[in-house]
Amino acid sequence: MKSLYAVIIMSMLVWACAPTSRLVTPPASNVIDLSQNGDKEEYEVSVLDPGFETWFATTWNLSKDRSVNYYSHWNQMYVSAWNYKVTQPGSARFFENTIQYDPTIDYGIEVERKLYYYFRWVDTQLGIPILDSPPPGAI
Repeated sequence: MKSLYAVIIMSMLVWACAPTSRLVTPPASNVIDLSQNGDKEEYEVSVLDPGFETWFATTWNLSKDRSVNYYSHWNQMYVSAWNYKVTQPGSARFFENTIQYDPTIDYGIEVERKLYYYFRWVDTQLGIPILDSPPPGAI
Protein backbone atom coordinates (compact mmCIF):
# COMPACT_ATOMS: atom_id res chain seq x y z
CA MET A 1 0.00 0.00 0.00
CA LYS A 2 2.84 2.40 0.83
CA SER A 3 4.36 1.62 -2.56
CA LEU A 4 1.12 2.68 -4.28
CA TYR A 5 1.08 5.93 -2.31
CA ALA A 6 4.70 6.53 -3.24
CA VAL A 7 3.98 6.16 -6.95
CA ILE A 8 0.93 8.43 -6.74
CA ILE A 9 2.68 11.10 -4.69
CA MET A 10 5.89 10.96 -6.73
CA SER A 11 3.91 11.43 -9.93
CA MET A 12 2.24 14.42 -8.31
CA LEU A 13 5.56 15.94 -7.28
CA VAL A 14 7.15 15.47 -10.70
CA TRP A 15 4.20 17.17 -12.38
CA ALA A 16 3.91 19.84 -9.73
CA CYS A 17 7.49 20.98 -10.11
CA ALA A 18 7.67 20.96 -13.91
CA PRO A 19 6.67 24.19 -15.66
CA THR A 20 3.98 23.90 -18.29
CA SER A 21 1.56 26.10 -20.16
CA ARG A 22 -1.32 23.61 -20.34
CA LEU A 23 -3.54 21.66 -18.03
CA VAL A 24 -1.98 18.33 -17.11
CA THR A 25 -4.37 15.52 -16.28
CA PRO A 26 -2.58 12.64 -14.59
CA PRO A 27 -4.20 9.24 -13.96
CA ALA A 28 -7.63 9.24 -12.33
CA SER A 29 -6.16 8.68 -8.85
CA ASN A 30 -4.42 12.09 -8.93
CA VAL A 31 -5.36 15.61 -9.91
CA ILE A 32 -2.53 18.08 -10.40
CA ASP A 33 -3.22 21.34 -12.16
CA LEU A 34 -0.35 23.24 -13.70
CA SER A 35 -1.73 26.04 -15.76
CA GLN A 36 -0.50 29.29 -17.21
CA ASN A 37 -2.42 32.42 -16.39
CA GLY A 38 -1.56 35.13 -18.92
CA ASP A 39 2.17 35.79 -18.96
CA LYS A 40 2.69 34.36 -15.51
CA GLU A 41 2.93 30.63 -14.80
CA GLU A 42 1.02 29.51 -11.75
CA TYR A 43 1.61 26.23 -9.99
CA GLU A 44 -0.71 24.25 -7.79
CA VAL A 45 -0.11 21.02 -5.92
CA SER A 46 -3.15 18.86 -5.27
CA VAL A 47 -2.72 15.67 -3.30
CA LEU A 48 -5.84 13.53 -3.16
CA ASP A 49 -4.52 11.25 -0.44
CA PRO A 50 -6.93 12.08 2.41
CA GLY A 51 -4.31 11.21 5.00
CA PHE A 52 -2.01 13.97 3.79
CA GLU A 53 -4.66 16.65 3.27
CA THR A 54 -6.15 16.08 6.73
CA TRP A 55 -2.72 16.08 8.37
CA PHE A 56 -1.69 19.20 6.44
CA ALA A 57 -4.88 21.06 7.37
CA THR A 58 -4.47 20.25 11.06
CA THR A 59 -0.70 20.71 11.22
CA TRP A 60 -0.07 23.95 9.35
CA ASN A 61 -1.23 27.22 10.82
CA LEU A 62 -0.20 30.83 10.37
CA SER A 63 1.75 30.91 13.62
CA LYS A 64 4.02 28.11 12.31
CA ASP A 65 4.44 29.60 8.84
CA ARG A 66 7.92 30.31 7.50
CA SER A 67 9.22 32.38 4.60
CA VAL A 68 9.21 31.16 1.02
CA ASN A 69 13.03 31.14 1.23
CA TYR A 70 12.88 28.80 4.23
CA TYR A 71 10.61 26.35 2.42
CA SER A 72 12.59 26.61 -0.82
CA HIS A 73 15.89 25.99 1.00
CA TRP A 74 14.59 22.85 2.73
CA ASN A 75 12.79 21.64 -0.41
CA GLN A 76 16.09 21.79 -2.31
CA MET A 77 17.72 19.65 0.37
CA TYR A 78 14.77 17.25 0.52
CA VAL A 79 14.66 16.89 -3.27
CA SER A 80 18.43 16.25 -3.41
CA ALA A 81 18.18 13.61 -0.69
CA TRP A 82 15.09 12.09 -2.31
CA ASN A 83 16.74 11.89 -5.74
CA TYR A 84 19.86 10.37 -4.18
CA LYS A 85 17.76 7.69 -2.48
CA VAL A 86 16.20 6.80 -5.84
CA THR A 87 19.65 5.65 -6.97
CA GLN A 88 20.37 3.57 -3.85
CA PRO A 89 19.70 -0.18 -3.79
CA GLY A 90 16.98 -1.05 -1.30
CA SER A 91 15.44 2.43 -1.34
CA ALA A 92 13.57 1.92 -4.59
CA ARG A 93 10.55 0.40 -2.86
CA PHE A 94 9.47 3.87 -1.78
CA PHE A 95 11.81 6.24 -3.64
CA GLU A 96 11.04 5.14 -7.19
CA ASN A 97 11.01 8.38 -9.20
CA THR A 98 13.20 11.44 -9.21
CA ILE A 99 11.69 14.84 -8.53
CA GLN A 100 12.29 17.55 -11.11
CA TYR A 101 12.51 20.63 -8.90
CA ASP A 102 14.18 23.75 -10.25
CA PRO A 103 15.25 26.13 -7.45
CA THR A 104 15.45 29.01 -9.94
CA ILE A 105 11.69 28.88 -10.54
CA ASP A 106 9.42 30.89 -8.28
CA TYR A 107 6.74 28.31 -7.47
CA GLY A 108 5.12 30.59 -4.91
CA ILE A 109 4.73 30.10 -1.19
CA GLU A 110 1.70 27.79 -1.42
CA VAL A 111 3.53 25.22 -3.58
CA GLU A 112 6.77 25.50 -1.60
CA ARG A 113 4.89 25.15 1.70
CA LYS A 114 2.83 22.17 0.58
CA LEU A 115 5.86 20.41 -0.90
CA TYR A 116 7.80 20.96 2.34
CA TYR A 117 4.92 19.66 4.41
CA TYR A 118 4.63 16.63 2.12
CA PHE A 119 8.25 15.76 2.88
CA ARG A 120 7.60 16.26 6.59
CA TRP A 121 4.51 14.02 6.34
CA VAL A 122 6.54 11.25 4.72
CA ASP A 123 9.09 11.63 7.54
CA THR A 124 6.74 11.85 10.51
CA GLN A 125 3.56 10.06 9.51
CA LEU A 126 4.86 7.34 7.19
CA GLY A 127 8.07 6.96 9.20
CA ILE A 128 10.28 7.11 6.10
CA PRO A 129 13.28 9.37 6.75
CA ILE A 130 14.42 11.47 3.82
CA LEU A 131 17.10 13.66 5.41
CA ASP A 132 19.62 12.46 7.99
CA SER A 133 18.38 15.19 10.32
CA PRO A 134 15.13 17.15 10.00
CA PRO A 135 15.00 20.95 9.87
CA PRO A 136 15.36 22.65 13.25
CA GLY A 137 11.96 23.25 14.81
CA ALA A 138 10.36 21.10 12.12
CA ILE A 139 6.81 19.99 12.42
